[in-house]
Amino acid sequence: NANATEAVVASSAASSISLPPNRFELELEFIQSLASPAYLHYLATTGILYQSSFLDFLRYLRYWKQPHYAKYLSYPHCLYFLDLLVPPSSDPEGDDDGIHDDGSGGGGEKEKKNNEQTTTGGADSGEAFRREMAQVPFRNFVHEQQFYSWQFRSARLYGKGESAKEEGG
Repeated sequence: NANATEAVVASSAASSISLPPNRFELELEFIQSLASPAYLHYLATTGILYQSSFLDFLRYLRYWKQPHYAKYLSYPHCLYFLDLLVPPSSDPEGDDDGIHDDGSGGGGEKEKKNNEQTTTGGADSGEAFRREMAQVPFRNFVHEQQFYSWQFRSARLYGKGESAKEEGG
């Protein structure tokens, strides 16, 4: 009977926590803000990137990697930076981004080795990237590389100099 009472209290406490109706938009805006090296630098210099509750929140946001959610992203670099901040291999409960091994044995020894590294602390935890983002030269380097990536993508998507060829030629 005591267990039933505890369950009712727990469920009423959970139902009293109301989530904002625009939660999707808020999380979409936040996840996309991770595409900004300047914002990541701010988070690193203020110490927010080192708070365990914030890192847990970043791990929670991995659901945006699923195609059902990723289609809403305008800045896909945010998912790359999310993985650098909290790599899937650093999650103590395993990879929770919705992409799991199908059990066909494709992972094998490599998967065992990754699990061993995670439990012994040998896997990349994202600490190096978080530490480096606090440095202005690194922030500028990341921003520059991001610009080159967007420039390359834009040239491939929209053609490079097509209008210039038509005018000149």
